[in-house]
Amino acid sequence: MGYRIPHLLRYLFISFFIGIVFSPAHAQLQLPDKIARCYYTASPPQIDGLVDEVWLETTAQDSFIQREPYEGEIAGAETKFYILYDDKHLYILFVMLDDWPASIPARVLERDQEFSPDDHINFYLDTYNDNRRAYFFSTNPAGIERDGLISENGSKLDITWDGIFSVAARINDLGWVAEFAIPFTTLRFNDDVKYQVWGFNVWRIHKRNREISYWSLVEQDYRKMRLDRGGALIGMQNVRSGHQLTLLPYFTARNITVPADQENDLQAGLDLKYGLTSDLTLDLTLNPDFGQVEIDEEQINLDKRYEIILQERRPFFLENTNLFQAPYYQMFYSRRIGAQSDIKAGGKLTGKAGSLSLGALAAYTGKWESYSSIPGLGNPNTSPSDELFSVLRVQGDILTSSNLGAMYVGRSTNLGGKNQVHNRAGGVDLTVSSGQFYLQGQGVYSYNADSRETLTGFAGFTSTGYYNYLYRVDIYTSSFTPDFNLDSLGYFPKIPEKGTTQAGLYVDVHPLVNTSILRSWGISLNPAVLKDTDEIEYGAGVISKAWLELRDQSRITLEITRYRDTENDNFYYLFRPLPLADLTYWGTQFAVVFKSDFGKPVALHIRADADRQYYFQTHSNGIIRGVETFLRLKPYSNAFLELGFQNRQFLDDEGRFMPNDRVGQSNIKIWSARGRFLFSKNIFTRLFFQHTNGAEDFVNQNGSPLSYEVWNRMSGNLLLGWRFLPGSTAYIAWTEEWDRRNSSSYHSANRILFFKISYLWGL
Repeated sequence: MGYRIPHLLRYLFISFFIGIVFSPAHAQLQLPDKIARCYYTASPPQIDGLVDEVWLETTAQDSFIQREPYEGEIAGAETKFYILYDDKHLYILFVMLDDWPASIPARVLERDQEFSPDDHINFYLDTYNDNRRAYFFSTNPAGIERDGLISENGSKLDITWDGIFSVAARINDLGWVAEFAIPFTTLRFNDDVKYQVWGFNVWRIHKRNREISYWSLVEQDYRKMRLDRGGALIGMQNVRSGHQLTLLPYFTARNITVPADQENDLQAGLDLKYGLTSDLTLDLTLNPDFGQVEIDEEQINLDKRYEIILQERRPFFLENTNLFQAPYYQMFYSRRIGAQSDIKAGGKLTGKAGSLSLGALAAYTGKWESYSSIPGLGNPNTSPSDELFSVLRVQGDILTSSNLGAMYVGRSTNLGGKNQVHNRAGGVDLTVSSGQFYLQGQGVYSYNADSRETLTGFAGFTSTGYYNYLYRVDIYTSSFTPDFNLDSLGYFPKIPEKGTTQAGLYVDVHPLVNTSILRSWGISLNPAVLKDTDEIEYGAGVISKAWLELRDQSRITLEITRYRDTENDNFYYLFRPLPLADLTYWGTQFAVVFKSDFGKPVALHIRADADRQYYFQTHSNGIIRGVETFLRLKPYSNAFLELGFQNRQFLDDEGRFMPNDRVGQSNIKIWSARGRFLFSKNIFTRLFFQHTNGAEDFVNQNGSPLSYEVWNRMSGNLLLGWRFLPGSTAYIAWTEEWDRRNSSSYHSANRILFFKISYLWGL
């Protein structure tokens, strides 16, 4: 199966261009049943959470319908909204009536956090009215901003997008009120039409009643943000997005202290954003700062053969990340960029051109002196850490709500030197969505070459399924060849020189029952079979899960996995070649999870699990068991403290701890404390502290291919932030690590004091 992938690539590639050429243009004047009208005003309202008289000159939009708990019934809590516009802004007023205003929850006070503990109002603007992508906006009764980009007809939400807009909210005697002012320069739409018609919908979450109500109902058969189930916004004439130019200069000061050395570092840089057209945005960054604002959390690596994925935190890569995503194989993993050396410059182009969505990114890392080499970037005297990354993503709209995509990712190091390395990957993908039916396919080709060898590989994935309010069914297959490798570009965990073919079925049932005790329940089964290219027999297994959600939003989950695995442990015998035969064994994993409502003043999460599996480090069977628990205390709406503990134990068949030098720390313990305090919605502080006895490093001793050193490590991070203007921030941060490596007591291994200020200029 794995060697038919080139044919899949050829089919998807041809389909891509045929689909683009023959895909119909989206008629912007095709109106749905629900219509909201926008009215022009010469006297814009004050955005202060109070209802100005200008709002009363417009027509209210109301008649919200329940999605949950009782689909199709009139909403129990009444909601109204009003819409105005002028030459520069779109204004929306929401009025949420409530019989018990004193009990309206407003606990979240930090931007872009989940509003699940609170009442909140949400809406989107599909500015091209094509049911593909939309701008998402939300707030709670405290007036906190939450925004993002919806894509794939509502199946994805990119919360990393931060638009410039104003919002204010107040609780009053009748309920609560929220006002939005959104500059047209924040949005991208077609300037060439006189009358704008945008896709539009509004939904309200009423926490106390566990009610979700919509202006244009999105039934339980569909995802909550489904764009083609929404309405339309009309009435705007002669408005323009314009060619917005924003400059974001920054200045940082750092003091870096390591054992026997100290360094003071002053830097400045510039981010530029320019609207080339009403549809395309150019981002440029010069000497960008990705300073030590937050640290990566400790993670337990259960299988040392695979890399741990880290969360992206850098703004340049976070914005519009949905444009660079593919259905299955993650071809672009932005944490690769800057992992070896500093990023010196980068550029990004994102937006639409007709029915095409475009995303292009380039970044250069290394030393400025590398530019002196002609014609290449690399200097022959520099290390190979000078890197040039390039990414291109094109996605074309076809049919009603489907798309075809193509993507290229490249990395080249030391272009002017002798030890050049080139890593490239290209792929095409298809997503078809029709009602509740969906189909996805992706094919990827990888190319990796250095002075010693050139390796090429292929991978393919298909998935098709159907979902509704009661159940979901999905059938999937995946396959990749032994030399397929995305390690320098994207993220796809695989063992070198090993290919795998897999097929599986996923089925779940999840009825909404709404009894006095039980909110919902569900059960799922996921049987699968797989075969590695260097093995004779197939492996197989079934992942089963059952859960209960109570009325208070707490959830209990039971997971049981039973599998038959076949392994050929080439890695262990890398330095000691022996005749190998397939090892077949049965494994069982069991887990119980309890999670209460994290919006309440006291919340708890507990997970306990045990797994019988095969240790590649020792070429033997054993047991992994563990527990993790998180206790969150939120006595006030502007503060919380979360205490965490994780323990993971690696045992042999006799119940004894495995040797640390072979598996790493065999009794890992991680303690953590995380806290936030908000002095106001724009001034805040964060604290994170963690301690682990599982810090480890791979060493090679006495000819053994696997040998580990372990030690204790502590790390802490304290951040004080101030958003003094929209898009403008100031940070002071302290980060430090202590460890006991080669020492009987803790000593500071790294300390960073960091200050950053950035100011957004809009021209």
